[in-house]
Amino acid sequence: SSPIICFFLLAHWISWATMSFSLLQSLSYRSLGRNPLLCVRVSASRLLSSNTRRKSRPPGSRRRTRPSSTNQSPKKILFQSLGCPRNFVDTEVMLGVSVSEGMEITQDCEEADVIVVNTCGFLESARQESRDAIQDMMAAKRSNSKLLVTGCMVNLKQQQQEILERFPGIDAVLSSGEIDQVAKTIRGLDEKKHHRGSATTTADVGQGKNKGNEITHQSTKDNNEEQSSSSSAPSSSTSTRVHRRSYLENGDTPRFLATPPHYAYLKIAEGCRKQCSFCIIPKLKGRLQSKPVQQVVEEFQAILQHGTAKEVILIAQDLGDYGKDWNSRRLDSMKHSMEVNTSGDLATNRSKKSHLTRLLEAMLESMNDNKNDDENECDDRFWLRLLYLYPDEITPDLIDLMERDSRIARYVDLPIQHSHNDILKAMRRKTTSEQIQDTIQRLRERLPDICIRTSLMVGFPGESEEHFQHLLDFVCEQKLDHIGVFMYSNEEMAYSSKLDNHVPEHVKQDRYHRLMEAQWQVVKEKHQRWVEEQKRLVIVIEGLHESNPTRIVGRHAGQCPDIDGQVLLEGQPRVFAGERYWVEVTGFDGYDLIARVLQEEEEKING
Repeated sequence: SSPIICFFLLAHWISWATMSFSLLQSLSYRSLGRNPLLCVRVSASRLLSSNTRRKSRPPGSRRRTRPSSTNQSPKKILFQSLGCPRNFVDTEVMLGVSVSEGMEITQDCEEADVIVVNTCGFLESARQESRDAIQDMMAAKRSNSKLLVTGCMVNLKQQQQEILERFPGIDAVLSSGEIDQVAKTIRGLDEKKHHRGSATTTADVGQGKNKGNEITHQSTKDNNEEQSSSSSAPSSSTSTRVHRRSYLENGDTPRFLATPPHYAYLKIAEGCRKQCSFCIIPKLKGRLQSKPVQQVVEEFQAILQHGTAKEVILIAQDLGDYGKDWNSRRLDSMKHSMEVNTSGDLATNRSKKSHLTRLLEAMLESMNDNKNDDENECDDRFWLRLLYLYPDEITPDLIDLMERDSRIARYVDLPIQHSHNDILKAMRRKTTSEQIQDTIQRLRERLPDICIRTSLMVGFPGESEEHFQHLLDFVCEQKLDHIGVFMYSNEEMAYSSKLDNHVPEHVKQDRYHRLMEAQWQVVKEKHQRWVEEQKRLVIVIEGLHESNPTRIVGRHAGQCPDIDGQVLLEGQPRVFAGERYWVEVTGFDGYDLIARVLQEEEEKING
């Protein structure tokens, strides 16, 4: 299930670069993604704005925030974040807005003045998890504290009404497109506390029913157009607010980095332009919006200048669609901007490249001279990870860039969904089975060490046993590194709900288990081969194992945090959180590898 993340501030900066692990030392961070409820300790110095570089401050100092009301202690706020990394970034934005407004973050429901639940509404299982989280918070909170529900589960008006009717104790609902209004909404709730009325909704916020410091924003149309410019930040002009289904922060939007300091997410786009028949994301999150190239580069630089992140994970609903919402006028402006800032043949060839490739080149060009050139050196190795790329978006120019620049992690999340052309057509996917297999082959030929992850669906309407057997054979033949298998969820708003020949639940269950067993055999075979080869890998130290706190865990470049397996370390090596080490694979435990550290930190220091 999706992790629920609680955030709270520490009074002092935790220096991960100097924190060593041993059986006698307590660990302030445990690896993400597997505990149902996980506390992540973060520092106020991780408040980020891409157009405001982090200035040097002594450890423990805090960024100046808006003072709280006179003679009142700061309001304490607790966040729970469910769902995907994009939702996680939205929570980081709400954290940044809250801290900037003088609020304090807590992990204790009983001391929280406000509780915010950031929900996921993609599938019924995710919605049920969100309902459970809301119910838990209602039971745990103080009677006089406020409960605010946000996220894509309440993006549509009918969803907002449904959640308010089901949970009358909710004080406000806020769509994903209005998360920057979280502080304003909380102030509005304070004004209503002496004459309690109905819960505040997104419409109330947009129409100014919550009084306080007025915050104006562009309409969706203006916002999309301005964010299409690659040569300048969005305009400060404002117009009447309209309902937005997703939020794409501007360069001056505060964001509180809540991941462990050695990696961070960077959202480059929101919404979706595809029309897959089983998916309701376009209805929940709205149309595609891409950030300007310059803004992404500035946010990237702001993350790097914090000094600890050696991995940046690019996220969007589909990275490959980046920039495809821009009109021709903006494209001409972007092309000119990129050409005047680049010399030689590279500028001449840019017009033939995808917007994603151009963006990656701009990001990499903005870095220092470290290009991961020394294959034996692991300390300063950087990973730029691409998360979620459709098969038809793996263009030749993207593969060329990945081949020549090792700073792009040899990893790609390639959502395939199915292998049979009948089902792919019914799903309204843009690629055929042959094209998918060709893409995988090209990636492996050009990037032999690449790890490929995909998601597959069983039980789509009309899927016969023959169709499923084709998928089963595909998994056995292609031997992909990581696979997530999902049973088809019949969503009322999805086109596929109207199709005939729905597959019974017990058949879905059977196919799910058969496909997972086939993939396990693939993984077991690969792991066994790595043990026999004494495979050597560079890993980053993550923390202690959630169920065995005596064991240290890490992950290699082919493992994405929160999603894939991990590397379990033998013994009690002296290693440092967030640092990279060479290891040798010695065994495996399910989907996790077991390895020994080849060079411990103490040896490196003494050497």
